[in-house]
Amino acid sequence: MRSFAFTLAFLLWATVATAQDSQPHPTLSAIAYTPITGVQRFDWWVTGTISIESWGVGTFQASWYTAVNSPEEWGQSWNGFGKRFLQREVDVTMSNAIEAGFGAMWGEDPRYIPSGRHGIMSRARYALKTAFVAQRPDGRLAPAWGRYAGNTLNNLIENTWLPPSQTTAGETALRCSLGFLSRMGGNLWSEFWPDARRRFFKR
Repeated sequence: MRSFAFTLAFLLWATVATAQDSQPHPTLSAIAYTPITGVQRFDWWVTGTISIESWGVGTFQASWYTAVNSPEEWGQSWNGFGKRFLQREVDVTMSNAIEAGFGAMWGEDPRYIPSGRHGIMSRARYALKTAFVAQRPDGRLAPAWGRYAGNTLNNLIENTWLPPSQTTAGETALRCSLGFLSRMGGNLWSEFWPDARRRFFKR
C-alpha cells in the first residue's frame, strides 16, 4: 500500500507539474481545439472525483448494486451501500489520477471535447470513438494510453481489497469493459445534453 500511495502521489504531482495560468475556452471544440493546461488537467481530476455530479452517479450506482446485492459478500444493508459507494469513489479517484498523470507525459487531453460537428450520427460516432482516443496538443486524435492505463491498473489494484467473487479474471475484465462503456455513455451525454437543455429549458 505504501508503494501504491507513492505512485498515486507522483501521478497527481504530474498533473500539476506543468500548470500555467489560463482562461477557460468557452467555444472549445474538436474543430477549434486549444491544448489543455496543467491547471485544467488538475481541475478535470478534481471535478471528476468530488463533484456533485460524480457523487450523484456514485449514489445511483451504489443503490443499484445494493438492490441486486453485488457483490453478495457486502449484503443489502446501509453498510453494504456505504462500501459500494466508497469503492466507486476510490475507483474513480485512482482511475482519473492515473489517466491524468500518465496522459500528461505526452500531452493527452483527458477531457471530453465537443465535436463541433453537425448531424446526430456524425456527432454520435465521434462521441463513441473518443472513449478510446483523445486529443493531443496539436488537436489530432490518438490512442488514449493514459485512459487505458487508468482503466486497467485501477481494477487490478482494487483486487487487493475487493471480496473474492469480484477478483476473478472474468470479473476484472468485466469491470474494465464497463469502464469504457461508462465513458462512452458519458461522452454521448456531454455531446448532446447541452443541446437538449437549451431546447427544453429555453426561456
